[in-house]
Amino acid sequence: MNLSADHLLEQPVPEVGTGQAQETAHRLFGIIGEASPLESERDRNFLIEGERGSYALKFAHPAEGSSVLSMQAAALAHISLVDPGLPVPRNLPTVDGHAVGAVTVDGLVMPVRMVSFLPGATLEQGVSSERLRERIATTLARLGLALRGFFHPEAGRVLLWDLKHLPAMRSKLHHLQPDQLPLVQQWLDGFDQHVAPFLPHLRAQVIHNDFNPENLLVDPNHPDEIAGIIDFGDMVHAPLIIDAAVAISYQVLGRDNPITAIAEMTRAYHATVPLEEIELEVLPYLIAGRLAQSLVIGAWRAENHRENTDYILSYSDISWSTLQQLSSLTVESITGAIRKACGIPAKTHGRPASLASLIERRSNRLGAGMRLSYSDPLHAVAGDGVWLIDANGERHLDAYNNVPHVGHSHPVVTAAIARQSATLNTNTRYLVEGVLDYADRLVELFPSDLSVVVFANSGSEANDLAWRMAQTVTGNKGIIITEHAYHGATALTMATSPEELGIENLEPWVATVPAPDPRLEPDGDLERAIAELAKHGHRPAALAFDTVFSSDGIFDPLPGAFRAAAERVREAGGLFIADEVQAGFGRVGARMWGFADQDFVPDIVTLGKPMGNGHPVAAVITTQAIAKAFTRHGYYFSTFAGNPVSTAAAMAVLDVISTENLPAKADRVGSYLRFGLRTLAGRHPSISDVRGPGMFTGVELQTDGRPDPELTRRVMDDMRRRRVLIGRTGLHGNVLKIRPPLTFDESHADLLIEALDATLTNTRV
Repeated sequence: MNLSADHLLEQPVPEVGTGQAQETAHRLFGIIGEASPLESERDRNFLIEGERGSYALKFAHPAEGSSVLSMQAAALAHISLVDPGLPVPRNLPTVDGHAVGAVTVDGLVMPVRMVSFLPGATLEQGVSSERLRERIATTLARLGLALRGFFHPEAGRVLLWDLKHLPAMRSKLHHLQPDQLPLVQQWLDGFDQHVAPFLPHLRAQVIHNDFNPENLLVDPNHPDEIAGIIDFGDMVHAPLIIDAAVAISYQVLGRDNPITAIAEMTRAYHATVPLEEIELEVLPYLIAGRLAQSLVIGAWRAENHRENTDYILSYSDISWSTLQQLSSLTVESITGAIRKACGIPAKTHGRPASLASLIERRSNRLGAGMRLSYSDPLHAVAGDGVWLIDANGERHLDAYNNVPHVGHSHPVVTAAIARQSATLNTNTRYLVEGVLDYADRLVELFPSDLSVVVFANSGSEANDLAWRMAQTVTGNKGIIITEHAYHGATALTMATSPEELGIENLEPWVATVPAPDPRLEPDGDLERAIAELAKHGHRPAALAFDTVFSSDGIFDPLPGAFRAAAERVREAGGLFIADEVQAGFGRVGARMWGFADQDFVPDIVTLGKPMGNGHPVAAVITTQAIAKAFTRHGYYFSTFAGNPVSTAAAMAVLDVISTENLPAKADRVGSYLRFGLRTLAGRHPSISDVRGPGMFTGVELQTDGRPDPELTRRVMDDMRRRRVLIGRTGLHGNVLKIRPPLTFDESHADLLIEALDATLTNTRV
């Protein structure tokens, strides 16, 4: 049944009488006994007492479906097998051996199941002790361990009581009392900032998700001992720490000192299931988030189910007062108490005395010309997948750095580097088979004519060599590039990088053409460039295109554009160079290379940046004829180029690209991202265009129909403050540049879109 998350809590449950409960127990489960109703939020539950014992009979909400009850039955069976000492109910199958039956009530089919009824008394709201809180936490931790190997497809269903979906509460905030709204919004904002970005990195499994007092039984003779765990109706697959947060949130209700209760329960939980660093950091937000969630859902449901308001709102008053109490504390004080209770030292990062002193030290030691990104520079101390971690331990979504092509610190790549470094590293004047193995594998990714690999250390060095090859082989000097290109930092490539040098400062042997914007018709630009070179006595040695035009504003030219340009420059005596330093290795999608859908073969291809996932390795790929012609008149050797460690890193990158199918993912996620960004354009007129191939996206910003570089700079800086890293580019500096690692997925795209939406809203554009 494909229903919204709201539907389960929105629709009333059909009435079921005690007579029908007794008849169902007998007919479906073979149990004869007296029925009496039990309280429930969304189901109809009954105690069945008979000669064979006592049982709980559950008529599930019709919107749940029998598969949800099957999951609950399977979970109980799994728990009983893994940890028989946990006090959970035992399943009673139907008379024909099924875990779940069904009855029709008021024309609706209601799934039904039956379990043993556990003796004991439910906890009273607000009644607690240190011993009881510790036992609750320990029991929950044991339950988490028991469920660790369990999974069921229904655990992925969307449930409003799942804290992963806390932001969905925003649509229901209008049901709150006006005085409650600012505080609840504050904690929702805190969740967005401090929890949502890290959800993909939290260890997750199927969890109970509702360890509240009404779902726990105690022995009346030993009121500090847990005698039973009931109601597995809110089970979901979610971060494990949410289970602890939910349990703790109920035990801090009405406490004079909530920090003490939080610390006690976390210590007990941690003793059985050691918490990870990131779980400690998000826990305070999750505890407060559960209280806010209870308030919002309670207020919303009370308006729709006035006949059941006493039950629905039973926790509202105390949840509100406790949320106020938690809000009077700092998150740092709560986290500090948790760390102290668990014996975990306060987090330190070796941070310098101040960011200003670090910037000054950097400028003095590295030179003032070494520019920093963002007006508020990022002090990075670690990388993890699509995340950069700063000196405060804050994680930043990296949607800009394409060097860690398969993700920061990818274990396959780092392991390959370590293995090879421990074995051999030397230069390529020696025979090293692993280097040849990589070269063989690399050329298999190109058209067969491109069969020679010359290794370099960087994209700049590769482009420098490609330019030299073209000039040497053709006997010409002229280079044609796009009018805002960037090709490197050597003397030769800087001379062909108007983005850095300025188009007015180009040498007479350099000519430019506009980037092939597919929105515009070609207008003889290449002919004019060839003529401009001729005017200064030069013929073209090469036309060089960065095949995604990342500095010009990010374009994916129409099919045939490269072929036509290559044919014309070859007629004029030059070669075509495809600069794949930024576009290559699947960033543009399954076609693998930026030139690959243009129905032609470049004369030279250059590679760099992502090739070694941060290890310095680059390459020039060319034909046997060009390589031999260059060797007759030129020479190239670099000590570290193509060394065994660098090529081992590059080989590992290809392994990851292949096994994780990253080029196809780039197509899928890139399309998803651009669709979301184009949706934003409907709300923000400053977005004039969204474009790009694969995992390379440009968002053009304008004001009153004109490029707005200042707005673009402000947006980039504000996104950094929201801990989402992007860049900017383009002839006018008005294009947001988005090129994350290829491990970026749809959930990360959602975070970026939400941050950009908030940024553009706040800047009122």
